[in-house]
Amino acid sequence: MNRSQAPGPRGQKDPARSHGSGNVRTDDLRNPQPAPGAGRSGGGVVRTSLVSSALGFVAAAAFVAAAAFAGAAAWASGCQGEAPPGPSTEGKTPPERTSSLPRPAPTSSARAAAPAEAPKGAPAAEPSEAPEPPAPDKPYTGPLLGSIVPQAAVYPTMEFTKQRLGYIRLGGKVPVDPKPIKGGSCAKGWYRLLDGGYVCGRSATTDLSNPQVRLGITPPNLDDVLPYKYAFNTTHGTPLYRSVPSKDEMMRYEPYLDSSKRKRKEEEKQRAEALYEETEKEVAAAAAARAAASAEAAANPAPVAAVAADPAAVEDKAAAVAAAASLGIAPAPVEEEPEKPWWENVDDKGRPLNVTLADLDKDADSTVAKRMVKGFFVAVDKTFGWNGRSWYKTTAGLVAPSDRMYIIKPPASQGIDFPEGAKAVGFILAKTASKYQFDAEKKSVSVAGSLERFAAFGLTGESHTHKSTVYRKTTEGWWMKGADGTYTDVGAPPPDLAPGEKWIDVNLSRKTLVAVEGDKPIFAALVSPGRRSKEKKKDHPTHTGVFRIREKHIATTMDGDGTVAGDLPYSIEDVPFVAYYDGSYALHGAFWHSNFGREMSHGCVNLSPLDAKRVFFWSEPRLPRGWHGVWATPENRGTLVSIHE
Repeated sequence: MNRSQAPGPRGQKDPARSHGSGNVRTDDLRNPQPAPGAGRSGGGVVRTSLVSSALGFVAAAAFVAAAAFAGAAAWASGCQGEAPPGPSTEGKTPPERTSSLPRPAPTSSARAAAPAEAPKGAPAAEPSEAPEPPAPDKPYTGPLLGSIVPQAAVYPTMEFTKQRLGYIRLGGKVPVDPKPIKGGSCAKGWYRLLDGGYVCGRSATTDLSNPQVRLGITPPNLDDVLPYKYAFNTTHGTPLYRSVPSKDEMMRYEPYLDSSKRKRKEEEKQRAEALYEETEKEVAAAAAARAAASAEAAANPAPVAAVAADPAAVEDKAAAVAAAASLGIAPAPVEEEPEKPWWENVDDKGRPLNVTLADLDKDADSTVAKRMVKGFFVAVDKTFGWNGRSWYKTTAGLVAPSDRMYIIKPPASQGIDFPEGAKAVGFILAKTASKYQFDAEKKSVSVAGSLERFAAFGLTGESHTHKSTVYRKTTEGWWMKGADGTYTDVGAPPPDLAPGEKWIDVNLSRKTLVAVEGDKPIFAALVSPGRRSKEKKKDHPTHTGVFRIREKHIATTMDGDGTVAGDLPYSIEDVPFVAYYDGSYALHGAFWHSNFGREMSHGCVNLSPLDAKRVFFWSEPRLPRGWHGVWATPENRGTLVSIHE
C-alpha cells in the first residue's frame, strides 16, 4: 500500500522518505496534542440547528468532523515499492455509550514490560486506589478514561517526549486511575493508565458523558471479521462532505442528481439556438435583398421609392434575440465552455485522465473535503438518513452518499492451528481439486473426494511422484496433488531468537506464513506478498530479511498514486490489523481481494482478515485494552519476522 499516517516515534526516520510516492496514514502524534477546542478553520464546522435537531448533532459533532479530518495531516510512506447523526437530544438526556474493550491478549513471550517511571524532577505519583486489571476471564468494570482528540498519545512518563507507547482513538476508553497527577508539562494533570503509560488531561477525560467521548468514533468490533464495515465507491467524483449537506449543496456538488432537469433545459436551449439561427438567416436574406435593391436603385435612380427596410424582419430578429437572452444565450461572442472537472473528463473507457491524489485535494472547500475515484474504500462509522437519502459517516468524520457506494462482504478464508504431529500444512489454491488415494503398491491413484479452494490440512512430510505428478500425504491419510496448491516450508530460526520466543516465518515462494513459539509451529496461513514484474514501475517485491514488529494499529488508512502512467490513485480507509516491521512495510489484513496464495500487494504481506487478526493479537507488542495503536519498546520488543524465499 502507499500512503500512511503512521507516526514515527522516538525520532525515527520518516518512512515517507524511504519508499517513493505513496503513503499509509494515521493521525499525527509527533507534536503535542492540541487543546480540545482546537480545530481546522473554514472546514469541519457542522452546519445550523436545523441539521442539529434533525440528526441529533450537538456542538461536539463539529469537533468530531473537524478534528478527525484535521488530524489526518501527517503523511508517511507505506507498503511501497507502493456529524454523527442520531435521535434528537432536545429535551432529554442523551444515552451514555458503553465501552468496548479488547479482550486481554496473551502474555508476552519475548520480554516483560518494565513499569513506566515519572521523570526526574516531576512530583511522584500518589498511590492509586483504583482496582488492578482484572483477570482475563473477568470483564473490567472500573473507571475509564475517554479520548477527546483524534489520537490521545500515551507517554511512558509524565512528560511530552518523542517516545510514545501508543495512542487512544477519539471516543476510545481505557482503564485508568481516575485521580489526575499534577506536575510535569501538562497543566491539567496526567492520568495513569492501568495497562501502563500516562495521558495528558487535555487529551482525555474521565467524564464519559463528554460530547467528544460520547459522539466519538464507534469502537472497532473485535468480535467480527473486520473492525468496521467498509464501503466501496462505485463512481468517479463521489464527494466526501465535511458535514451533512443541504439540498442546495447536494444539487451544486452532485449535478447528476438533477439530470432530468438539466436535460429539459438543454433541449430548450437547443430549440432556442435553432430558432435564433433560423432568424439570423432570414434577417441576413432580407439584408441582402435590401442591399441588392439599393444597388439597383443607385444604378437606376428613376424610381425614387426604393426598397425600404423590412419591419417584419427587424421585429423577428428582435424577438429572437430577446428569446435567446431569456434563456441565457448570447448571440456573440461565443464563449468557450468551462473546463470539465476531472471526474467528467474521461477517456472512451470512462477512466479519468491523469488524476493524482493531489488533484482530489484541489476539490476541497468549506463543504466538500475531497472527491473520490471509483474503487476508493471508506470505513463506515454510522449509517443514517437525511434529505431522502442514506448516508455513511466515515471513521474520518466525513459524510458520503451511500447510493454511490456499497458495503463489501469480507473474504472468509482462514488458516489453521498447526495439526499435532504434522510436518507442514497444505493449502488448496485451485478452484476445483480432489483428494487422492493410492493402492497398496502406489502404482495407481484414484479420486477419494473433493476439496474446496483454501482448504487447509496437515501434511506428514511424505511425498510420491506418479507419472510425473507429485503427491503429498496428509495426516488424514489421503494425498494432495502438488499442482493443486502450496504448503508451508519454515526457514531457519532468526539468530536473535530467545528460548521459547514468538516469531513469524513468511515464505515468499510458498506464499505462506507460520506463527512459531521457539521451535513449535502454532498457526499457518496463506499470504499475498508483493507483485513482481520485469517492468521496473510495476515491480513491488516484498523485501527479505529478519525484522521486529515496530508498531501495530487496529486500523490505519493507506492510499497513493499509481506507479504507471494511466494508473488511478487508490485509497483504503482504515486497513485492518496492521503490524509494521520495516519502515512502511507491514503485515495487514486485506478485504478488497480474496486471492491469497498469489502475489497481490505493493510490497506488504497481505493476509485474510481473520488471519491478520489472529496474528495481530498473538504477536508482540501486546495491544492494551481500549488502545488503537501500540509501539514496541526496548523493554517490550516486537515479535521477530523472518521473510525469505
